[in-house]
Amino acid sequence: MRVNTYKKLVLVGLLLLECCCLNAQTTEFEQMVAERHLKAGVRDVSKEDKITILEPQFAYVNLTGFTTMPANKQTDLKGWMEVYDGHGTYFKKPVIISAQGNYSLKYPKKNFVCDFCDETWDEEEGADFKIGNWVKQSSFHFKAFYTDFLRGIGEVGYKVYAGVVADRRPYWERVGYYEESKGRCFPDGFPCAVYLNGDFYGLFAWQLKKSRKNMNMEDDAAEHIHLDGTLDNQSIFRGAIRWSSFEVRNPKGLYDKNGNKYNGDSPTELMDETSKYYKEETDNPDITAAKEMTSKVKKQIVAMSKYWSELNNMEKQGASTEEMRAEIEKRYEIESMLDYCVFFYFSANGDGSLKNWQWFTYDGKKWMVTPYDLDQTFGINLYAVVRPPTMGLDYLVSGPFYWISRYYQNDLRKRYGELRDRGIFNAEYVCSIIDDWYGRVGDDYYALEKERWPQSPCYREAECNVGWEVYNEWDNYSDTENFDATKTYFKGDVVKLEGRLWRATSMVHGVKPYKVNANIDTIERLRKWVPGRLAFLDEYYGYDPNHASSIAGQEITDSARRLVGIYTTSGVQVDVPTHGLYIYIYSDGTTKKVLIR
Repeated sequence: MRVNTYKKLVLVGLLLLECCCLNAQTTEFEQMVAERHLKAGVRDVSKEDKITILEPQFAYVNLTGFTTMPANKQTDLKGWMEVYDGHGTYFKKPVIISAQGNYSLKYPKKNFVCDFCDETWDEEEGADFKIGNWVKQSSFHFKAFYTDFLRGIGEVGYKVYAGVVADRRPYWERVGYYEESKGRCFPDGFPCAVYLNGDFYGLFAWQLKKSRKNMNMEDDAAEHIHLDGTLDNQSIFRGAIRWSSFEVRNPKGLYDKNGNKYNGDSPTELMDETSKYYKEETDNPDITAAKEMTSKVKKQIVAMSKYWSELNNMEKQGASTEEMRAEIEKRYEIESMLDYCVFFYFSANGDGSLKNWQWFTYDGKKWMVTPYDLDQTFGINLYAVVRPPTMGLDYLVSGPFYWISRYYQNDLRKRYGELRDRGIFNAEYVCSIIDDWYGRVGDDYYALEKERWPQSPCYREAECNVGWEVYNEWDNYSDTENFDATKTYFKGDVVKLEGRLWRATSMVHGVKPYKVNANIDTIERLRKWVPGRLAFLDEYYGYDPNHASSIAGQEITDSARRLVGIYTTSGVQVDVPTHGLYIYIYSDGTTKKVLIR
């Protein structure tokens, strides 16, 4: 009896040990898959070269074969990505990943780009993915949104912008190029949980890239030009071109002035006929054609850089408003600029007037714009500081928007009113997109994210150095001087640093105001911010939601109340109110005092 009992105990012990070993070998990813029953009835498409799936509500990604995540753009790491799309489809594919972004590379949790490839790591032979109504792609961005508690605020912006342009023709058709395409000309994304070798790594947005396909461009058409990078008055819009500041993403196969193939990762000036390498005896017909196309592209970019001086000269020579508008519209696609501008103001896009915008053309003459990288929107700035919805406008006058600010103020007001009437700039609609994203991720994964990345600034309060405190009187922001480490500050002095105000509580010298610049953020704050921003812009644009110019689906009537003029308290009419008290006069004879901060 004792022997049998002993054997039974040994057997039970071995079984327990085996179970413990099995559990020890089970990764967090495998446990999650089992708990969510993702393997039930799953369709494995790992062997397929063309994969079509619905847009996932929430995808589950496991990166294997990697010792770490990529730390920079220059390092390519090879491994495997397995995916459950949540709709019953699974695949495992070889991928090459590298870090993605600019300023965001300083964060511990980085964006990454994923290129699907074949078993020999050839990216050209990677599987094509058709996801939802996106264009086919074999390469995607995974956005970390490290400073954003929603881990997808930019995707909310893109989804709102899709509604903004829904009543417009496709960008390319506006200039006479007709080609059937699902291209959007700006990104879209869905949430996913990313695991690294089975361990939870973080929440990401699986996002469309700014690819040629998404722009609906031919890669060998000299008129289909797409520019990306730092695009401002100093780099291109006022005549002098700083070729190293931006990339010519399309067309492909270009040459630089030194006779080398153009490298967008290290851009330099394009070739034209003045280059000694333009015609070489060793050039074959393909190279000759590529150099000729490069010269055409360069001429069109140079021509665009001169638009400002051309228009400025016309204005100085006394051109009328009608003449100026006609000349502006020969050079820029106005609908895209109006949409960009009103959305810029609505979303409080803090980083969309220098480099996080896309400039492109389909005819080589008329240029248009769309947004990109909307991670500093809806009250969040570069440093994850939460700012109020009544924060004054960062006036968009850089680049070609100088002319919009001068000649299209009434058009901007009208477009804002149209978007309010259509229910796009509507608090309930925008908050429904926010809530949808939050619900797709869910509380459990948000808790995992906070546990994995507790130092994320959206989870923390600011920590001030001795002698300083946070100062939240935002009305004073634009008039406050920047912090200067060489100056002595006295109690009550207020300075501006990294997107917020700080007040001295005692005499300080050479001491930065903070140890940690952070701001706890919540979905409740975001839900309040949207209606607050709309109320602020209603005041600014003179839009009265109780006397709308139209109701969705109905025509605008002449009897509708509309804004007819904005005046200072001294009676001077202005196009653009800046700071101070103004009188808004409406077509029904009513007036309203509006304080612009």
